[in-house]
Amino acid sequence: MDAIVVEYKKYITHVLNITTYDEQSIREKVDCLNTYYNFIHNAGYDNTFSSQGKFRPTILEEFMYLLFKDILSEKKTAYDKYDTLASGSVKAYSNLFFKPSSFESFVKKPEIGINEKDQDYAIYRTFKLSIDGKGEKTVRVPAVAIEVKTYIDKTMLDSIIATAEKLKSGNPYTLFIAVSEWYDVSTDVDPSYSRIDQIYVLRKGKHKSTWNNIDSNIVLSVFNSIQKHLERPWSDVKRRLEEDGVII
Repeated sequence: MDAIVVEYKKYITHVLNITTYDEQSIREKVDCLNTYYNFIHNAGYDNTFSSQGKFRPTILEEFMYLLFKDILSEKKTAYDKYDTLASGSVKAYSNLFFKPSSFESFVKKPEIGINEKDQDYAIYRTFKLSIDGKGEKTVRVPAVAIEVKTYIDKTMLDSIIATAEKLKSGNPYTLFIAVSEWYDVSTDVDPSYSRIDQIYVLRKGKHKSTWNNIDSNIVLSVFNSIQKHLERPWSDVKRRLEEDGVII
C-alpha cells in the first residue's frame, strides 16, 4: 500500500501545480491521471479495489474537482463577493414543498421541506431560504451536476436518468451530465429521450473490455461544454429571438 501512496502524492502534487485551464494544461492533467490509473492497473490494485468500492470511483470524482478548480477560482474572484460558490460532492437541491402539520399551522406557522439528491460532483451556489423571515434553511443549488461512474450499466443508467429528472425539475438551468470510464449498456438503448444533457465515456468502450487510456479529447469536450454553460446567457429569449430566430 505504501507504493500507491507515493504514486498518489506524485499525481496530486503535479496536478495541483497546474493553475491554468488552456488546452495544453488540461491535456497535461489527463496525462497525470493516466499515469496514476496505469500504475494502479499494472500493479494489480484493480483486483484489490473494486468499482463498487469507495476507492476507485473517487479517483474520477476528485479529478473533476482538479479539472475545474482553476476556472472556478477565476469565477469566484470575478463575482463571488460573499463566498457562496463552491464545488465538489454535495447534497444538491432538487425541489421544495410546504409541509404544515395542520390548517392552523399552514396559516400561522408554515414550514417548508427540502428535497435533496447526493451528487458526485457539482458546481453550486449556497442559498438561505426562509418563510416570513423564519425557519431559515440552507440549500445548495447546482449550476452543473455530474454523475461520476467507473462504468455505467443499464441499472445505473436508469438511476442517472431518474436523478436528472429530479434535479432539473427544480433547477431547469442546471447542466446535468454523466462522466464514466466505460459504458456497458446495449447500444439499442438510447438515453437521448431523458433529461441528461450528455454522457461522456472517457475510455470509449465497454467495461474493461480493453484498457484504453482516458482520452484527453473527451475530457476537453467535458470541460468546454461546462465552460460554455458557465459563460453563456441562460435566459435571454429576446436576444435569441432577435439574433438567432430560435427560442430554446
